[in-house]
Amino acid sequence: MNGALSSLMVRLRSNLRLTARVFAASLAANLLGLASSFYTMLVLNRYVSHGVDSTLAALTIGVVASIAFEHLFRHVRLRIAGRIGRADHERMATGAFGILLTARSGASSVQGDAARREAMRAPDQIDAAFGSANLATLFDLPFALCFVLVVALISWPLALICVVFTLLSIGAGLLAQADMRKVGRDLAQAGADAQGLVTAAIVGRDAATLFGGAKPLLGDWQRAAQTLRSLRERMSMHQGRAQSVGQSLQALQGVAVIAVGAILVVRGELDVGSLIGVNLLVGRALAPFTRLAQIGESVAMARQAQARLEQFARTPVEPSTGTMLPRYAGNLEFRDLTYTPPGGVTPLLRRLTLSVPAGNILVLKGRNGSGKTTLLRLIAGLSEPQEGAVLADGVDIRKFAPSWWRQQIGYLPQEPTFLTMTIRDNLLLANPRLSEAELHAVLHRAGAERTVGDCAQGLDTPLRNFGHELPIGHRRRLALARALAVGGRLILLDEPTDGLDSEGTAIVYRTLIELARTGHTVVIASHDPRILQGASLVLDLDQPHDTAVARSPAGVA
Repeated sequence: MNGALSSLMVRLRSNLRLTARVFAASLAANLLGLASSFYTMLVLNRYVSHGVDSTLAALTIGVVASIAFEHLFRHVRLRIAGRIGRADHERMATGAFGILLTARSGASSVQGDAARREAMRAPDQIDAAFGSANLATLFDLPFALCFVLVVALISWPLALICVVFTLLSIGAGLLAQADMRKVGRDLAQAGADAQGLVTAAIVGRDAATLFGGAKPLLGDWQRAAQTLRSLRERMSMHQGRAQSVGQSLQALQGVAVIAVGAILVVRGELDVGSLIGVNLLVGRALAPFTRLAQIGESVAMARQAQARLEQFARTPVEPSTGTMLPRYAGNLEFRDLTYTPPGGVTPLLRRLTLSVPAGNILVLKGRNGSGKTTLLRLIAGLSEPQEGAVLADGVDIRKFAPSWWRQQIGYLPQEPTFLTMTIRDNLLLANPRLSEAELHAVLHRAGAERTVGDCAQGLDTPLRNFGHELPIGHRRRLALARALAVGGRLILLDEPTDGLDSEGTAIVYRTLIELARTGHTVVIASHDPRILQGASLVLDLDQPHDTAVARSPAGVA
């Protein structure tokens, strides 16, 4: 529980003013909570003995007012307690999402989608564990001593009984927390595994449907669901057992107080009114510890969430600063470049060395899986080599500020995706400086004007599902427009004619001719014969990686 409690202490220390107000409201509410016990004592000892109706009326009005104010203070406490963790939750949630967005290449692949999803849920789980109701319970714990002290002033033997049962309740709560800790850990892992299956079913639905994967996935899901249900039942059993123990201890405490108190009454050391009032007080003293067992599950889950969040926080992220050249001329070089995919056994690229002068067109060819897309990602800084370097104008790109380097690159991935916003916004994110006329010019160069024109809202058409609702040809044209919108000297194209009709491929050829004439450096992964024909350099990744076939710049035919 240390991680969760440390998170709680951080919240309290960072919100000292709110913590003090919650403490003050708890003090007032608990002091007013004494009124009902004193009311019982006074009614039984004074009104019943003397029968003065005005006394009963005064006592009743007073206790009703006390109960009303106690309710008011508890309500105010809940509202204030709800504000204690708000800034910390926002900080944790924002920090986790920032790490998700800026994780260095390879780090996210090692962790896996399910682990990242669970890490993103962690701030909410911690916040739920220390929500206003649970915080109120924790703030009530020290005030249980107030009730014990009041009991001690009335009868020390009954106070001793209260102390003994309070200690027993604390011990039972700690044992329950220990039992729930391991179950919570297993439950978190089972939840991550189940989320991984959900992701597999969503992403791989077509493959599962067409190629017989539905039945195995369903079997895995049934086993995962059974495991989750079993663990939840175990957690529920532990929680129910803790509640049952707490209720039993409370009942036994009442029996002990009545039994010992009855002896004291017979001996004349205590009156009946005080006995009944004390019974109410010891019940109030034990109640916070009984409720503590009820929040054990959420605290155990918060501990696991805190551990996941701390592990996720150690994820290496991209630097926010770095070198920025006054102007990038467009020179590119691979120097002893070696790359092995995460979890891979053999390098995909091994000691690749090649120089690409500014203004040249380099075409990457090779069989599927030979490393064409990987090399483009290495150039873009989306992956990092284990050995060697990619250099731009003689500088290792890892020394550049990532934001500056990506402003020098127009990248068309093989499977383009878009953010869930309008077409206009997606293009302006690539280059916020574009005017309306420049936006339309970029769309014209990429042959995407008709695609946008066919949309009812034009440039203001929202793209949903990462743009996958669009046909692949339209999506690739918009992605080419986005790549050109950046305005960088280096253009990276991954199979630019793949999925395009004759009109679309003609537009790509025209764009490549334009880029070559304007002195851009272009790196293309392609098997298209016309693109290969117009290349300045061809790198065959099926051959030894220190070989590149040089050609005279012929332009794309």
